[in-house]
Amino acid sequence: MRLKRLTLLGPLLGLLLLVPAVAAAQSDPAARAAVFAGTGLWVDIYDETIHDPSFVVDEAIAHDIDVIYVETSNYHSPADVMYPDAIRDMIALAHPAGIRVVPWYLPGYRNVPLDRRRFAAAIAIGGDDPIDGLGVDIESDIVRNRQLRATRAAAMVEWLRQTYPELPLAGIVPRDALAWWRIFPYAEVRANTDVMMPMCYTSRYLTPARTTAMAADCVTTIRRETGDPTVPVHVIAGVTDFLKPRLLIAAARGARDAGATGFSLYNLETTTPAGWRAVDVWRTPGG
Repeated sequence: MRLKRLTLLGPLLGLLLLVPAVAAAQSDPAARAAVFAGTGLWVDIYDETIHDPSFVVDEAIAHDIDVIYVETSNYHSPADVMYPDAIRDMIALAHPAGIRVVPWYLPGYRNVPLDRRRFAAAIAIGGDDPIDGLGVDIESDIVRNRQLRATRAAAMVEWLRQTYPELPLAGIVPRDALAWWRIFPYAEVRANTDVMMPMCYTSRYLTPARTTAMAADCVTTIRRETGDPTVPVHVIAGVTDFLKPRLLIAAARGARDAGATGFSLYNLETTTPAGWRAVDVWRTPGG
């Protein structure tokens, strides 16, 4: 997701649960993939909304959202989980309403033990009310050696799958990952995750027709590069404060018509009524 300068400090997590519970843990890949199906909303650690779990869940309920995706931390955050109480409250409010909660973490791949610890902390955050799945945000390019970066990214998702074999996992990837990284481990990410979630961010200067085509291409690119024409793809469109209403709707149509199994807009803090209309368009065949 988008990196910003962090101004708020949080306490370090002192306790790491090595084998946390996961809600409805599944050994069936299709059941794991279903965790990420449908509609979603996104909250990152820089959003004011992360401090108001009631608002986040109320918005999810009001707009019939299936999954709340919430960032726990990133590789340069001062804590393993930045706002643990708020995230636990979000889980506690969302689950009785039938809404799934999926944390995500952005690793840097420079300090692998730190990244692993922070993934484990994200997985453990729910405690007795466990999370529903995990997002692996694969975009940081602070490791400048391209081959090393790709190798470490592939190894990280493999470690997650081996360590948490029943945890539903999603690979969150740039829209055009090969242009971003030059070497990108599409096949390895697909092999160790259940869903691919391209950050299908577009330009305010595209026409609606080109925006629709771009969103559809986000799906077909994933399937081509992974070599798996059936891989579930959840399209993350946005960034919402950059796009006019007609472009949000165009992105929703492109994702829907290309067969995306899920759709969401980045992010909640900037989502307007036009954004929610776009989510409804994705749900509506031919709409």
